[in-house]
Amino acid sequence: MNKFEIQKVPASHGWLWVKHGYRLIMRSPLQAFSLAMFFMLGVFLAMNIPHAGVLLAVLLMPILMAGYMRVCRSLEYNEKVEPRQIIAGFESRTAQLVTLGGMLLLGMIVVSMFTAAMGGSALSSILETFQTQQDPSALIDALLAPESGLRLTLLAGFALLFLLMLAMQFAPMLVFFNGMSPRHAMQVSLMASVRNILPFSVYSLIMQLIAFAVSVVPMGLGWIILVPIGLTSMYVAYRDIFSEVKAASDEKENG
Repeated sequence: MNKFEIQKVPASHGWLWVKHGYRLIMRSPLQAFSLAMFFMLGVFLAMNIPHAGVLLAVLLMPILMAGYMRVCRSLEYNEKVEPRQIIAGFESRTAQLVTLGGMLLLGMIVVSMFTAAMGGSALSSILETFQTQQDPSALIDALLAPESGLRLTLLAGFALLFLLMLAMQFAPMLVFFNGMSPRHAMQVSLMASVRNILPFSVYSLIMQLIAFAVSVVPMGLGWIILVPIGLTSMYVAYRDIFSEVKAASDEKENG
């Protein structure tokens, strides 16, 4: 039986995750990029379903993520990458991955309700104005205006959303590869992310720089570069932080 320990890695590993993620892509660039496109297409199609598109996309996200992580596993071990691997989340641990998506959706709803409750009538008034004007820049200016009194509310809301994202970023891999329950996976993901906040800060900065660099590519084609690098580097981070060790009982048997 194998156990997994959470490693605390140096801040410099934030760059190494991106570097080695790129190297994974280069082992089979055609498959890596084309299956990342399939990942993007799945999210896009789900989001464009009338009325329930966004909800469906959130529910499917862990399944699609697990599929691409399966592709990354093949790239890591120099195995043949097969198109079928992108739907691996629909073939194994599907119920748990959907549950994970449901927990993400529930978490987003709770954060939204909490933020709305803190913002009160001031936030409601600004959002009603936005629905009429449909001007994102005016919405941001209104929310951040000192007289609105909403800065603390927004800060609290973003902090909760940030913690939710940390709890989710490794959860699909922990459910799919390690057989964890959705709740346990989110707890472990949050713990690992907080413990490695420095390399994640470096990683986030580098990914923002890459996003800025590819933003000049016309017609949004920069996403073709950004998405696979983001996915493969997150897999590398998962493999770096969660170190597999033998259980004590196995060590005794082998000793």
